[in-house]
Amino acid sequence: MRVKLVWQRNAVFLATILFLNLPAQSQAAPSVVITNLPPFGTSGSLSGYVTNANITTNAVAAFILVGGGWYSKPYCSPQLTPIQSNGTWSVNITTSNSDTNATEVAAFLVPTNYNQPCVNGAPGLTNTAQVEAVTYAVRVDPSARQFNFSSYDWRVITGAGPQGPGPNYFTDSTNNVWVDGQGLLHLKITHTNSQWRCAEIISDRSFGYGQYRFTISTPVNGLGTNVVLGMFTWSDDAAFNYREIDIEQSRWAYAYGPNDVEDYAISPYQSGQQTNFAFAGSLTNSTHSFIWQPNNVAFQSLIGSFVPSPASSNILASWSCGLGIPPAGGEQVHINLWLENGSPPTNNQPVEAILSQFEFVPLGSPQPAQLGPLTGLPGNARLNVTGATDWHYQMLASSNLLNWQEVGIVIATNNTFQFMDTNPVAGPTRFYRTLTEP
Repeated sequence: MRVKLVWQRNAVFLATILFLNLPAQSQAAPSVVITNLPPFGTSGSLSGYVTNANITTNAVAAFILVGGGWYSKPYCSPQLTPIQSNGTWSVNITTSNSDTNATEVAAFLVPTNYNQPCVNGAPGLTNTAQVEAVTYAVRVDPSARQFNFSSYDWRVITGAGPQGPGPNYFTDSTNNVWVDGQGLLHLKITHTNSQWRCAEIISDRSFGYGQYRFTISTPVNGLGTNVVLGMFTWSDDAAFNYREIDIEQSRWAYAYGPNDVEDYAISPYQSGQQTNFAFAGSLTNSTHSFIWQPNNVAFQSLIGSFVPSPASSNILASWSCGLGIPPAGGEQVHINLWLENGSPPTNNQPVEAILSQFEFVPLGSPQPAQLGPLTGLPGNARLNVTGATDWHYQMLASSNLLNWQEVGIVIATNNTFQFMDTNPVAGPTRFYRTLTEP
């Protein structure tokens, strides 16, 4: 698909969209989509719509996670919510006072003869029989400290007492977690009020199947024997071993001498579900990733930034596992810096780790974007973009269709979004196009 967007000075924006050689669409799988989620601490209904499903023979089973347990909503009877003739559905998820504090919700697309037991305080949603599609959504407590890193929203973990991993004391202090003026994430272990304080952040949303990339811009050999830098997925739903997929860097107690050690692991870390390797302590810039698919997780660590087809000399390690792979559903990304067994750093000095980027890329081929219509005045342009959620779009502008200039990179947090070009290419006519980044 090629898109041409033309701007005429002192005039409205005009758009011409040309579709070339579009492939035929295969039969899409059923899906259930959440469009309205009451904010944390409030009452209301969860609502959405279904696609590619027979509305007369299907229904929605809704669940909430509150106080460490899952509950069917609105009640055990009825347990199912009907789908309306236009494909929409709505269910009250706050039928008791404590429900307003639910931290996670789930919607299952199921047949109307769904006969699984009502969920009443279960630690995990394991009742996946008869489920045709599922979606999860996270509710963030607004009292938590929140910030943006790598164009994603995160919150900081804090607690009054020791907690896992470790156990350790975790703090949301800006001395322990911050993003600097260059957009780099800093995690730091400090000694405050006679306690070692660690750092952990959690993504405000769930991503699901795809590639997770973490770029580290710090000499990890400075972590020390007792320090662990973790990058992983985790769900508060106890089902499927909390959907934990780990990349961890530490010296641990392995016999690697001065070298650093990296672990790849899939909970519960049984034989064949974890591995580790050593790399030189002088490494200062590296990217660590895993591709999560329904039946496999493929890990890789590279020297430097991510590239789709790295030279073999830049590959530090790679490993693929097909055992114990959890299904996607409600997991979030965690990045933490903590102390093994809560033991102090061996040199009793603060420890810092710096990450320059986190990226998530969905499974499948890059999805093209459609641009238009446009609005704006000379000196800026607002583009309405229709793309695919979680793909990275490079926005390019030109005044002559020959010389293209990058004017921004956007992560599509929804299928439709806006991009503002506040520094347009000079000239009476302006053209735009997009490229999807791998």
